[in-house]
Order: sequence, then structure tokens, then C-alpha cells
Amino acid sequence: MATIGCFSYLAAVHTMRVETYPRINYGVDILGTDHFIAGDGPLVAGMLATLGHDVTFAGNQVAADEAGRRLEHRLHTWGVTRTAGTPPAGRTPVNTVVCDDAGNRTWFSDLRGITDALTGAVLGPTTVTYIDCYEVLGTAPQPMIEAALSNGSELFLNLGGSPPPPWLAATLGDKQAAVLQTNADENDESAARNLLSSLRELQLADLTVVTAGRRGAVAADGSDRIVETPASSVDVRQVQGAGAAFSAALIHSRTRGDYLERSLIYACAAGSLWCTRCLDDPLPRDAEISALSRS
Repeated sequence: MATIGCFSYLAAVHTMRVETYPRINYGVDILGTDHFIAGDGPLVAGMLATLGHDVTFAGNQVAADEAGRRLEHRLHTWGVTRTAGTPPAGRTPVNTVVCDDAGNRTWFSDLRGITDALTGAVLGPTTVTYIDCYEVLGTAPQPMIEAALSNGSELFLNLGGSPPPPWLAATLGDKQAAVLQTNADENDESAARNLLSSLRELQLADLTVVTAGRRGAVAADGSDRIVETPASSVDVRQVQGAGAAFSAALIHSRTRGDYLERSLIYACAAGSLWCTRCLDDPLPRDAEISALSRS
């Protein structure tokens, strides 16, 4: 198995489920709540560790409050080695997410100051480096990308729906990331293809992948060959972390040398399988993902 480094912010997520969103200045009953982990990087790290890899996660520090202890316990349980930035945390950031029965999700971010909190976070040399490049992280991913390129690590970048950072092309220079992933609106039939085309024009990665929820994923490789894979048909219980499950499975499949079509099928199956589970359920294992990918 590979040595893999993952970089992102670390925060708690408080999710509230409602039947429908209320109108402005009105209320609605909460049907249920969950506590989980964000961003994508920590969950990618956990899933890769479950799949047998030696994984280190680099992020910000969290406080010794209830939310912070819960996060550290979850990463420890998943078998993820942890490094953190140097600034101490006065409290653990907690994002709030409201989901309705139609599948809509609205985020209320608690990430003010997160770029400074990531100062000093480092990863040693690894075979693969996964880096979240969200707009909210500013330039924090830049030194991680530079280090990965210097160490010859295979670079996996996740935009998470954000536009490519304005500094990314210059940071890559004459090199490319191995994979650039982002996501598009599943309710827009043409969104994923259009986004894939615009990202390919930037020539930032050898493989560009756009996920689109229940529509699956579409990808283009270095020869501009386009491969499209549907999501697996499952009974969805929740969708939080589906993109991270996809990323982890795609990395895992690539490390064992699977061809592109097989890797996308496997990654879509992992994302779909995760959506059938409650957030505190065990993370998907290879045999389970493989079984769904063959169904």
C-alpha cells in the first residue's frame, strides 16, 4: 500500500435535517441532527486508512473542547496520523449544515481565520499527496503543493466546487497535478461536461474529474479522452462526504494500477455506498465497494 498525505482544514460539522426550508423570518421543525467532520481531507484520510494505506493528515489545530476531542477521537479511530499548524486554537470551528428532504444543503461556515490557523502545517514525503484547494483556504495550500512537487509526490487536487486558485498555474509551473477534481450541480444536465471542458483548457492536471451527485462523474485524461460513469443506484440516507469517498476510492484504485474506466466505476461505487450509511457507521472497505461496483 502507499504512503499518502492529506491536507485540508479540520472542523466539526453540525448537520440539521428538515423536511423543507422555511420561508424568511419563519421556522421549521428539525427532524434530526448529526455531528461529523470537515473538510474533505480528513474524511479522505480516514477512508484511505480504512483501505489499508499509511496516511497522515495535516491541518489546523483544534481546541480541547468537546468538538475538538470528538474530531481527534474520530481520526484516531480511523487510524490516521495527524500533524497540525502552529497557531493554537482558542476553540474548535463548527460549521452548520441544513439539509432538506429534496437533497438541498446550505452551509453556514465557521472558518474565519482558517488560513492563518493552517500556518506551519507540514507533510513529509509521500507517494501521493491529496490537497483541498477551496477558495476559503486562500493561499494555505500553496506551500503544500510546492513541497509535493519538490518531493516527486503524485499530486491530487480537489477544488470542491471552487474556481482554480489564481496562484495555482504559476505554482505548478511546467508541471501538472496528476488529478484535478471538482464538483458540479447534479440538477444541471450539462454542468459537469461544461466545467470539465473549461478546466481542461487550463492544462492543470493530467486527469480532470468532475462529479455530479446522482449523475456520477465525467473525466478527461491527458489525451482528452472523455469517460463518463453513472453513480450506483442505492437508497440514499445522507450525502455528506460523498465527494470525499469518491476521492479516496479514486486514489486507492489508481495506486493499484487500475485503468481509468475501472477507477471511475470504483470511485462512483464508493461515493454511492457512503451515501447509504449514517455518518457514524464504519467507513467503506474494499470488498464492499468492489461488490457494489460489480452490481
